Amino acid sequence: MTKFRFRLERVLRAHRVAEEVQRARLFEAETLARSLDEAAQASSEASASSCAVLRSDQSADTLDAMRILVAQSAHARVLSAENAARERAAAARLVAQGERAAWTTRRSDVRGLERLEDHDREAFRDEVDVREERVIEETAARRSELARQLKQVTDRADARKGRR
Repeated sequence: MTKFRFRLERVLRAHRVAEEVQRARLFEAETLARSLDEAAQASSEASASSCAVLRSDQSADTLDAMRILVAQSAHARVLSAENAARERAAAARLVAQGERAAWTTRRSDVRGLERLEDHDREAFRDEVDVREERVIEETAARRSELARQLKQVTDRADARKGRR
């Protein structure tokens, strides 16, 4: 009996490797996006804190102009850093979405080839089953023919014995 061999095995293997590479890239992109989201959240908390400091300096009983100017300047820097962190996080999420789309495409390709392999394997099994059935039928036909011939020979022998 011959062994099943998928004609596109090398192509399937190459697609599986490409999918694994793409999955690793997706993991890296999502990890980076999560860390940048966390950094943006930390920047947002720092901004809220600097805003609270500025408000407390502005609402103090005695106003210190220099302290308020320093707090305003620090708050502006923190807001700028927060905006930059949010932009980096948004860009990283876009990259992660692109990587996810690429991985989904690769995964779809692999699944299509796997379905084709399953179809070919089933066709191979059907072909093997047909061949085995044909062998069984031929064997049964030969046995039937041999039994018929044996019956003819024994009938002739009995007929000869009956004539004597």
